[in-house]
Amino acid sequence: MRIRVKVPASSGNTGSAFDSTGIAVGLYNEAVLDTEARGITILGEGSGELPSDDRNQAIWALHALADELGEELPPHGLELCNRIPISRGLASSTAGLLAGLVLANELFGRPLCREELMRRAVAIEGHPDNVVPSMLGGIVVTVWDGRELEYVRLVPPEGMRAVVWVPGYGLETSKARAILPHDVPLRDAVFNVSRAALFTAAFATGRFDLLGAATEDRLHQPYRAPLVPGLERMIRESRAAGALAAWLSGAGPSVMALCLGPTEPVRAAMWRVACREGIEGRAIALPLDTEGLSVRTEP
Repeated sequence: MRIRVKVPASSGNTGSAFDSTGIAVGLYNEAVLDTEARGITILGEGSGELPSDDRNQAIWALHALADELGEELPPHGLELCNRIPISRGLASSTAGLLAGLVLANELFGRPLCREELMRRAVAIEGHPDNVVPSMLGGIVVTVWDGRELEYVRLVPPEGMRAVVWVPGYGLETSKARAILPHDVPLRDAVFNVSRAALFTAAFATGRFDLLGAATEDRLHQPYRAPLVPGLERMIRESRAAGALAAWLSGAGPSVMALCLGPTEPVRAAMWRVACREGIEGRAIALPLDTEGLSVRTEP
């Protein structure tokens, strides 16, 4: 048996909607489990760097779900082809988690539905804004109280694309979270609540001209800016170059912009900021993903 899982990257927070809204983009990790093969192969991002044991999120999730189901994994080979940059705020760990869970579920005859797998992944991650869009595709607004998950999925307009600046350095999520304050002023909370609501309304009504204002933030980006050189300038200049909106992707350090027109001016603007800041990296134009995770099984 050969099982192939393909998981899109996602960008969480979308500026104002901290830990609650995310967008899937067309950059994919693939995991292949083959019961006729042996050994673990890691290709692409993290090759020669990522562990090939339970410290790897995909491998851990594969074993964890098998244990939970009371099943023993048969002899197998596992190939992980990673295209999502690691520790860049594009949900590479989420992709591994989902891939491992789905591989185990397929291997043992799908005892859990996709919704159940998704809820398990949210409980493990502790926040849903990457798990749900990576599983379902599109733009997903989520609510998670530690027990119950609610979400609404929106489909982006045809032709909308993302431009992502991926720096040459990584940023651990734990470090980016540790810098956040435990309490914020009421005016800042109101600032973000209104803009997060506007973000959803803008997509629901096609008012994409409002996305710039809807992605402004006071809850996490100002505090994380010292960890991401040039962040505020890159957001500002991406919008000036024609992006509808731009934000720190997840915990960073990548920056994502949304475009409904040409992407090259936005890519060029990102490069100019990076050059002024002395930062190496790459600017990638990507489609938005509307399909989410896919799985194919061959006898």
